[in-house]
Amino acid sequence: MEHTEHQTTAVRPSEQPAPTPSRAQRRGAGTHRWRRDTVELAAVFLSVTAADLVAKIVVHGPDGPVVLAASAVALLATALFHTWWSRRHHLHGPPAPAPAPLPDVGPTALWRVRATSQDSPAGLARVCTAFAERQVAIVSMQSHPLPHGAVDEFFLRAPHTLTPADLATLVTTGGHDLLDIPTRVV
Repeated sequence: MEHTEHQTTAVRPSEQPAPTPSRAQRRGAGTHRWRRDTVELAAVFLSVTAADLVAKIVVHGPDGPVVLAASAVALLATALFHTWWSRRHHLHGPPAPAPAPLPDVGPTALWRVRATSQDSPAGLARVCTAFAERQVAIVSMQSHPLPHGAVDEFFLRAPHTLTPADLATLVTTGGHDLLDIPTRVV
């Protein structure tokens, strides 16, 4: 494996201020806000009217306390049913499949690999497939975009028998170029 230098250039976001909305856009936003406020106010009036009607039935009706108790029981039953239904059908869903048992690869070693790749849809998939075929687990991965490609940094758990040359072959056959010698960590 050889060490190659790679220069990057910083890409800065545009420093132009955001355009101010036109007068028509501001007027449209104001109209939308006015409509929303009107709907909310109508909902408040409807709620107050319904509460007043229930209060008058309870206070002036012959069966007021019975209506009030029946309403409380109905609300409580509805809340309990909704809680039971949502837990049974939405939160739990179908049972998750049991994870496949991992093959016993014996002792492992941790590696840090930094490599460049061209910007292609399958570039990362090829190197991940190459790792999987040799039972190399990707513990973490970070990708740093460049103007023409990316620098991918992998933290790997590999079988102890995997040599640096084997690891380099996996990375290069996966379509990546090594930036520096993989560093073996504890």
